[in-house]
Amino acid sequence: MKKILFLTWVLLSVWPSVDLVANPSKTDPESDKKAIQQIIADYKNSINQFDTTLAKTFWLTSEEVSFIHPRGHEKGWNSIKTGIYEMFGTRFSKRDLKSYNETITIYGDMAVVEFYWVFDAIFSGENPTPMQTKGRETQVMKRFGTEWKIVHIHYSGMPASGEREGF
Repeated sequence: MKKILFLTWVLLSVWPSVDLVANPSKTDPESDKKAIQQIIADYKNSINQFDTTLAKTFWLTSEEVSFIHPRGHEKGWNSIKTGIYEMFGTRFSKRDLKSYNETITIYGDMAVVEFYWVFDAIFSGENPTPMQTKGRETQVMKRFGTEWKIVHIHYSGMPASGEREGF
């Protein structure tokens, strides 16, 4: 009888961690939120530092990922690396992307991140003039095992609020 009780106790003690490994979608929501917040910070650093090595740690580096922006639509990691990272890295000698009003909504193994941003930069080349743009961004992330990866980004300028704007 003692042996059966002991085996039952062991099974009940170990079962939750076995279930978590078998079903990673049952992870702790606070841990997920912290992991996603770190990705947002790493994302901004990767843009500011023109660091595609860092970017590869949080992007899904496949042909299915996409990035929609005012200058175009990048499809696939190689296109994002060239059309976003290399463009920002070569066009601007200095970059400072900051975000605010970040919202993270988790839907099981998917997450949607929304935030507003301010991008201060200095153009490269003979006329190194400063510039600032402001906008908003949505990021879609997917959990693969225990890791979150960006699978889609869409960013645009600030909302148009004039009488005949924004249509």
